[in-house]
Amino acid sequence: MATVRTADGRIAVHALRVGWVGVKGAHREFDAPAFVAIPAIFLGRSWTPWMPIVVYAIEHPEGLILVDTGADSAFAQKPYWACDKRTGLFYRKNLRFDVPAGDDLDARLAAVGLRADQVKQVVITHFHADHTAGLHRFLDRPVLTGAGNWPKHRGSFTCRWPTNFAPDTVAATPFSTALTGGRALTTDGRVRVISVPGHTPGHVGVVIEDGDKRILLAGDATFDLAQSARGGVTGVATNRSAARATQRTLTALDTTGTLVLPAHDTTVFSRMRRYR
Repeated sequence: MATVRTADGRIAVHALRVGWVGVKGAHREFDAPAFVAIPAIFLGRSWTPWMPIVVYAIEHPEGLILVDTGADSAFAQKPYWACDKRTGLFYRKNLRFDVPAGDDLDARLAAVGLRADQVKQVVITHFHADHTAGLHRFLDRPVLTGAGNWPKHRGSFTCRWPTNFAPDTVAATPFSTALTGGRALTTDGRVRVISVPGHTPGHVGVVIEDGDKRILLAGDATFDLAQSARGGVTGVATNRSAARATQRTLTALDTTGTLVLPAHDTTVFSRMRRYR
């Protein structure tokens, strides 16, 4: 875990590891034509090292905002995936999850003095299972995602939620180093949901304004900043050209002072501790 606070102390961003994930090599990065990516993942034999699944909690004077909800220990059981057999098969064959005791969302929130019942609103960057397993606990609160993510995108796993669930959506806007557009989550405009395209049709991130600096919670726009710097795109990106453009923008943001925090980057904790 790690925490950064804005210069005025009014906003805190906590990075909470809620489980671990390992994926096939072609899932993490794939340079061949997109139409062979899924077969390459299924046929692949190499696995990445374990990567953290990071949920971000934003403490703001107007209330607690949760960005994604992490994984669940039930992923290890075949019945968890039974409600969507096709998508469930992809997860069971091509991803590895580990959510040991103490890595659950409640424990991670408690470690930074927070509770799930304090969450006022939830942002879902996209609906892959490792970002949404805890969402069922917050369906009575405002949930926001990007237009195009809902009601379905490739790899989304939403069959475990009530049929009347319908998150609010923010329209897609251009993604650039200006980090403009999107939807304000707070009346002061310092926390906003913005489009971060490429990974899924409506993939979003959250930007926090910190005086002359900014923090970008980037979801799965990249696995890590080294991947962004070399222009590597994940094999499950739904729009590879948009994903490559996003990688270039993330690199530019990182090299000009924005703290870019993806959801599976092993360096986020150390970089947050060095912030400022």
